[in-house]
Amino acid sequence: MTLMYKQTTNINGPRMHAFVIGVGAYPHAKPDRGVLKDLRAVDDLPSAADSAKLMCDWLLANESQFVAKLASLEVLISDPANTDNRYVWAEQAKVDEATSANVESAGEAWLKRVTTRPGDTAFFYCCGHGAVYGGQPVLLLGDLNLKAANPWAHLNLGTLAQSLRRTNGLGCAFMFSDACGEFVTRLELSSAQDCRFFPAPLPFDKTLNNVSFLCAASEAQLAHDAAAPGFEGIANDGTGVRFGRFTQTVLKGLQGSSARWSRNGWYVDPLTLFQDLKKLKQIYFQNWKERPFDPYYAVTPGDFYPIIRHHNAELPLVIMTDPETRITDYDLHICQTNDKESPYLESRPTREREAWRLSVPASRDALYAVAVNSEGRHATPFIPSQPVFDHVVTVT
Repeated sequence: MTLMYKQTTNINGPRMHAFVIGVGAYPHAKPDRGVLKDLRAVDDLPSAADSAKLMCDWLLANESQFVAKLASLEVLISDPANTDNRYVWAEQAKVDEATSANVESAGEAWLKRVTTRPGDTAFFYCCGHGAVYGGQPVLLLGDLNLKAANPWAHLNLGTLAQSLRRTNGLGCAFMFSDACGEFVTRLELSSAQDCRFFPAPLPFDKTLNNVSFLCAASEAQLAHDAAAPGFEGIANDGTGVRFGRFTQTVLKGLQGSSARWSRNGWYVDPLTLFQDLKKLKQIYFQNWKERPFDPYYAVTPGDFYPIIRHHNAELPLVIMTDPETRITDYDLHICQTNDKESPYLESRPTREREAWRLSVPASRDALYAVAVNSEGRHATPFIPSQPVFDHVVTVT
């Protein structure tokens, strides 16, 4: 089964149709297996399978908060046998593997739903080993190295994005790829055929700038490496489960940390999400080993296309003193007014050397960051209408 969720009743307005692919197992790309010797040392990625599961759970948990309400969810996950520190997921038995045949079948069903009603939204997420082929980012699929006729089984993500830009009636599309952008010479020199469930994006077709495609790693860079697990990150929940760092950071932003006020509420849209990603990683995932984290936009939308609306968004706030060396001399507080008697909303009395990192409710009203010690009180205002990554309280 690939269709995990379908809801078409009681949805007024545009609907969102999601397609999630997680490729964590490459059974034919192992020693003494498969057709090409060069593809017999591809590591499995349990974190890719678990990242896809995490994304599915997030989509289902927020089905009614999306600007275009979630109407369907297609899922394919190739899950390795490794069971150490894995994400517990009740839906595993219901999901088919992410092979070329299954991607083609599920992709056709997803695209049909996306294009049935004008104005609907497409949501696409994938995680696994990736590469660049013909200048386009691709995802290597679970039947990699299975068939002599086409050992480099893959989905061309860049071509999919360009095809969606040429899809008549599509409201907008949000694409996310947590995969490497590694340049593989033998792939580039091959005549590999991609898994295709969408029309070829002909250059003379009319295109719209209504598609966003955000990738974890730019060309020639890695997002995952089983031999170097810094490209994955241990979750902050104490379980020891590893997910893609890009996936965790994107979800942190989508959960409200990258919200901005627009029209009548707090929304997260792809452009501002991208702007925030590196800072969000620094604030919320400080325990990760420092490895390159360089997400990039493969396709950029030309207008404001919000993904999700939050009624109670929490925004990140980073406070430092000026000069920085004086931060250990002050207790730090957040107040609603600049009145000395104003109660503290948040406090850090520990006088640590590092900047104070916290979250505050999104608001269009000003708050005050206050530095206090026995010698005096210093306050500066800020408005938490978007993430505040570098607020400074001058104490001299």
